[in-house]
Amino acid sequence: MKKSSHSLLWQKLLTQGLVTGEEPEFNDDTAPWYVRTMLGIAGWVGAILLLGALFGGFALLTDSAVVAGMLGAGACLVAVIIYRATHHNDFAKQFAFAVSLAGQALLVYSILKGLNLFQDTEAFISRVRQVAMVLVVLQSILFLVVPNILHRTWSALIGVGAAVFLLNQYGLYPFTLAITLAAGTMLWLQEFHWARYGEMLRALGYSLIIVSISHLLTQNHFWDDGRFWQNVFGIQSLGGAVGEWLASLCLGVILIALVFVLLKRGEIALGSSISIASLVLAVLVTLIGLQAPGITVGIVVVLLGYSRGNTILTGLGLVTLVVFISQFYYLLHLTLLQKSILLFGSGLVLLAVRQVLKHFWPKGAADA
Repeated sequence: MKKSSHSLLWQKLLTQGLVTGEEPEFNDDTAPWYVRTMLGIAGWVGAILLLGALFGGFALLTDSAVVAGMLGAGACLVAVIIYRATHHNDFAKQFAFAVSLAGQALLVYSILKGLNLFQDTEAFISRVRQVAMVLVVLQSILFLVVPNILHRTWSALIGVGAAVFLLNQYGLYPFTLAITLAAGTMLWLQEFHWARYGEMLRALGYSLIIVSISHLLTQNHFWDDGRFWQNVFGIQSLGGAVGEWLASLCLGVILIALVFVLLKRGEIALGSSISIASLVLAVLVTLIGLQAPGITVGIVVVLLGYSRGNTILTGLGLVTLVVFISQFYYLLHLTLLQKSILLFGSGLVLLAVRQVLKHFWPKGAADA
């Protein structure tokens, strides 16, 4: 796309009220994907060889946490300079990304060594919290100063993950999933209102959704529904069993709110048959989600992706749905015959819902 076509498209979107603010910068990078991939691989190879020689020599000369921290900060600074000095250069971007990761690793190593994290077990928990707070601050700074969506996504993932860990330390682990999912939903719904900061919003939005799904997976398979935090860190969940039920209900509230916003943006009257059917289905999914929250999360992500025309979000949501519907089916305390009957009945219900929606959904609304 030429710059003139880019400006014309922006003006049309602005006239229709689909975007607000100033026109984002034009990116004229048209290199084929295989060329960019090879340049990126070359950047990583070069960075690994250079950093391996540099840090290998450092390891032989000294084992100081201060020196490691200084080298890490220097590597992060060099990465920022490379990112800001080069534009549309995949080799330089991937080289800078590798340098930045090495710098972050050195900074974390210096903090762990300086705090004697694994030597003083009595203060282990408080020092882990300190490391998490440092990670939140470090990744927030890198997120703001590095103008690259891949690096920003990485920084947001680590920063949001560390923030979630800190929230869990205060007994909020039943609610952290709802918090991250709500934040991600609000960000994606505002994507076009802050188009000038679109790259930052998308990086943070992807990270919040990925952290939400990861939190759901670890909660079910590794954290044993919160008992991990009780056994390892001695932390009691906020609200106990009632808190866990309220947290699942909050996921349903997010789904209903999302459906309401999408109906409003589609200019569909709330009293219409479409709106009523959509809200009733959202309430039914909310009730199912009380026992299987992964289904609610998956539907929220699918709706976000479909409404924004984002295939990545839609794919993440569909994978989440398949995984947690399969898990729900596997964990049912029923015989195989009963499970088969349940699947058969579920299929019939879905087909009936499809026919009802086809009957009540006007053709014009479907085309829109």
